[in-house]
Amino acid sequence: MIGVKHYIIVNPVSGNMKGLKIARNVQTLLRKNYVESEILVSSYKGEIEKITKKLANEEKSRFYSIGGDGTLNDIVTGIIGTDSEIVVIPAGTGNDFSKTISDFKSMRKIVKESLKNDVRKVDVIAMNMKEKYSINILNAGFDANVAFNMNKFRKVPLVSGSFKYNLAIFYSLFRNKNYAFKIRVDDKVFKGKYTLAVIANGKYYGGGVCPAKDADAEDNKLNVCIIDKTSVLRKIVLLPKYKKGLHENLDEVTMLEGKQVSVCSNKKFQISLDGEIYELNRFKCKVLENKVNVVFTKKNDKVKDKSKNKKKKVKK
Repeated sequence: MIGVKHYIIVNPVSGNMKGLKIARNVQTLLRKNYVESEILVSSYKGEIEKITKKLANEEKSRFYSIGGDGTLNDIVTGIIGTDSEIVVIPAGTGNDFSKTISDFKSMRKIVKESLKNDVRKVDVIAMNMKEKYSINILNAGFDANVAFNMNKFRKVPLVSGSFKYNLAIFYSLFRNKNYAFKIRVDDKVFKGKYTLAVIANGKYYGGGVCPAKDADAEDNKLNVCIIDKTSVLRKIVLLPKYKKGLHENLDEVTMLEGKQVSVCSNKKFQISLDGEIYELNRFKCKVLENKVNVVFTKKNDKVKDKSKNKKKKVKK
């Protein structure tokens, strides 16, 4: 990696305020492997994107993302389309994209493997074509509403983050909100009442929920999961299967693949873009192929031969 600068990008509040400690441990490990690096700590929202954009456009850099999916999203947005690279160190709440690209949870193992494994080009979701980006998952409807309602419980004292998330699920569940959506996936159009719509580049979100088990960040396609309107009781039955990725053959579920997706409604609804919440009444997104360089830390990692990818079966 001669000529590549190494920067450790830290969200200081990640990992229950342990982000900086983790960053220093990463720096120590790199130094033991004769790699010099610099720690950069964000002090305000939007700074990570600004810092990484400047550095990536000056010279080829390798950025170590110390935080969750939100920190990773900021780095992706900053370096998209450059030859700079990302190593993902899971140090946030969900750490969902790291589950797609790594077999390891250990920071030490990931750093060690990152020094010898291949850099691979992954796709990115561009929302409203080029305003916002997602390397992992964009979701609208029930699950985005859960993330939105988390704010109602954030200040509840002496309660863990996972319990607050469960409170938000129950709150959203018993409101039993369904959404009047018009959804277009390439040339296919769906119109009616829906529980949710998920556009996936990665496999997991929400702390390990698996909406599209066949999602592949390297296949130049988006995987789409649409769930029809459901009752409270049906949601209770469906949610455990949905979390484990066992929902795809259920009657309410439609699975598709496509390059472009749009969702619109006559009322505002919440969407979650790699965990960042927005309220709007329509959005368009598309896959940007091979836009970001990511270091995969998989066991026996080899670059994929895309010509050998088998065509996946999807529900029409």
